Amino acid sequence: MKVAIVGAGGLGATFGALMTDAGIDVTMIEIDRRRVEKIEAEGLDMIMPDGAKKHVRLKITSDVQSVGDVDLIQISVKGYHTGSAAQSIVPLVRPETYVLSVQNGLGNLRRIAEHVPAEQIIGGVTALSAMPLGLNEVKFNGGHGGVVIGRYDGTADPRLEDVAAVYERAGIEAQIVEGNVQVPIWRKLIANVSNNCVAAITGFTGNQMLSCEPIRELIARLAEEVAAVARAEGLDFEELRDPAGFVINKTLPGVKDNKISMLQDVEANRRTEIDTLNAEIVRLGALHGVPTPYNDAMTCLVRAREQKMLWDMEAERRSNG
Repeated sequence: MKVAIVGAGGLGATFGALMTDAGIDVTMIEIDRRRVEKIEAEGLDMIMPDGAKKHVRLKITSDVQSVGDVDLIQISVKGYHTGSAAQSIVPLVRPETYVLSVQNGLGNLRRIAEHVPAEQIIGGVTALSAMPLGLNEVKFNGGHGGVVIGRYDGTADPRLEDVAAVYERAGIEAQIVEGNVQVPIWRKLIANVSNNCVAAITGFTGNQMLSCEPIRELIARLAEEVAAVARAEGLDFEELRDPAGFVINKTLPGVKDNKISMLQDVEANRRTEIDTLNAEIVRLGALHGVPTPYNDAMTCLVRAREQKMLWDMEAERRSNG
């Protein structure tokens, strides 16, 4: 199976490196020419979860037209780039090509479906995490499980076994969901919405968040609001019964001393994914008449942090002439 991965950031590059190292034909598609040139010239350096270092020569390009026919396209960009990423890969999508999203947040599959037939879209989640350390260096933090995938339209499809086999070959556990793929997406959403924004504002690692009682209380309130909105959306799964316990006792301990992705974004002066996380919960809550004051407040705080970043960058630009 021939694979293309759109986005060569931390997690995208990690998936590409693991697949390439396993002998899978993978091409990375990246719009940042600096990253493309660096990886083309020097390859990718990856720090594994056990501290070992791996060097991988990746195929990478910013020219979509040069990629050729592919069987699977994995979109690994931030949620605010999903629409443009999906539009860019349209020339690669043949009738038998699958387009997979394992991105954070809500709305990604809907945005992909604006450009790709719904029956060719695979939704999914991953608990794996990675962070970029440079243009051609990433730290793979690992994580529990690998990927969970299912068709966007909920149809059973034996061909998904071929997709799962690609990840398994690369050492990434793959589970196929038959039925509503929104359940695993929302299960992960509870954790992302409750943890990411808090880390971004406080600067805390996972262990620091767990050690701070007021922060645990805030996380619990955020999780309870997500669960209320999920129920209003017609979802029913085990984690909705005790969303706070799920986040605080099961998901957050796995972060350990690592920095959550939204904290990495604010520290690197990058735009966050607040719009596909907390802001989306606020939007859906308003639609269903479900109050979401904690998510509303965190959305405002993170957006304010983003605005300050822009002001600071503009001030620095002016001071440098």
